[in-house]
Amino acid sequence: MAALRERVRRLLQVQSESGRLPALLIQGETGTGKGLLARAIHRAGPRAAGPFQAINCAALPEHLVESELFGFERGAFTDARQAKPGLFQTASGGTLFLDEVGLLPEAAQAKVLTAIEQRSVRRLGGTRSEHVDVRIIAATNADLMQAVSERRFREDLYHRLAVVSLVLPPLRERGEDIELLARQFLETACRDYGVPAKQLLPEARQRLRSHPWRGNVRELANVMERVALLGEGTAVSARMLGLEGSGTPSRASAAATTPPASLEAAMESGLLAALEENGWNISRVARQLGITRNTVRARIARHGLKPTWIP
Repeated sequence: MAALRERVRRLLQVQSESGRLPALLIQGETGTGKGLLARAIHRAGPRAAGPFQAINCAALPEHLVESELFGFERGAFTDARQAKPGLFQTASGGTLFLDEVGLLPEAAQAKVLTAIEQRSVRRLGGTRSEHVDVRIIAATNADLMQAVSERRFREDLYHRLAVVSLVLPPLRERGEDIELLARQFLETACRDYGVPAKQLLPEARQRLRSHPWRGNVRELANVMERVALLGEGTAVSARMLGLEGSGTPSRASAAATTPPASLEAAMESGLLAALEENGWNISRVARQLGITRNTVRARIARHGLKPTWIP
């Protein structure tokens, strides 16, 4: 991790001093925090005030990837009732994060390469190219060099994306980082759910270090959120983590994935009150509750809330 930290520090220094923003490829197992690192690099760079747009190349059907990346004109296909810019355009002046880039369809790979090299895109159904100014950060859990050798990924695109390459080690190999991340996730979860702050006891910190963390950072974040919701008192013991055995959650831990009805009802009531007080303005509600807009939207969806004027 020391080598990785030094490389990231040097990258940020070069960005700050020269203003140049090379393409960056972040590699690592699923759940190691590649997206978190990408956002941190964006926020620490000269484009921090610009947009950060992300696309999970594995989550979209193949026929939608190009329209999401490059946009489309009205009438480009059956449901294109109005023109829409793609992520290359909406990210202009900021950063475009291509997550799971190794699963980008072959046809889209060629167009992404062209967009990066020519700094322009043409919308689907369009007749002219439009200038874009984006910094590309890509991430993958796959071996892209092997994919290149098997002709599943374009070699020229690989070299364009991997001007600078960072490898995030799995959480189990990151020593003291486990405790640092756990404290941060626990603090954030307690704040988001409006519960008293909690502290990890020494036995809990030791248990965190010895756990295999097959789900990496994502698993750790989920464990800390569960502890924030269901842990009694403000001291977190090893038992409360629910990490018994070889990494398989205990029955109590598994049952804890659903918050108790009383806490869930209180959260719903408080959120609804804030929404109605602010006229359902997501930004104002987020500021009032001290959470992100995405968290507000997620809670609205989870509780099935809607304004009283909508039947």
